[in-house]
Amino acid sequence: MANYTNNLIKTLYYLLYSKYGNSSIASSDPEQFKYKVFATIFEYAPAWKKRLEIQEKLFNIDLSAVDPEYLKGTMVMYNHAANPDTEPTTSSYDALPGINRQTVQTTKRGMLEGYETLLDLVNTDVTAAFLNKFKKLFITVVMPQAPLWYKSIGYLDDSEPDRVQNPNSSVYGNYRTNTFQEIWEKFEDFEADYRDCGIPTTI
Repeated sequence: MANYTNNLIKTLYYLLYSKYGNSSIASSDPEQFKYKVFATIFEYAPAWKKRLEIQEKLFNIDLSAVDPEYLKGTMVMYNHAANPDTEPTTSSYDALPGINRQTVQTTKRGMLEGYETLLDLVNTDVTAAFLNKFKKLFITVVMPQAPLWYKSIGYLDDSEPDRVQNPNSSVYGNYRTNTFQEIWEKFEDFEADYRDCGIPTTI
């Protein structure tokens, strides 16, 4: 059973289409390319999904609140135990069960400082950084459709139905690489491959 949100994977498909739709894949094997895409999703998409959730919470903060959370600073607490009811030891990492004195230090940010802190947390490149993880899967030359030549064994007579290979003869050909759009023209094709690829679906 696929473990993903249909709306989010649909959003990802169109984001990839918008960035790489006409880009040629950096592989002569379309199936391997698909697995590389899904492996990249498996590796980086959960963090992207979580960052989107955090961003949404930041965007929904009520800036008109009387005492908004973003104005609260860090609270520091100091406990002092002069005569704890425990045996002396230097090998324990546990806190002492009794204290004689406690000092608490709290801070409150000014309104402008609170806005500045919130603004620093609102990143606009969360999705851009994620989409760039797929960049290495595509050819990055100016003319990707130029002939890519390879050498193969020739034949004695190409006109014969049963051609005989001639190891001393060489012929050259070329292949055309697929684009993202040609591999997944529709979202439904992408979704079906993603669901059945064998790599755990993570978004």
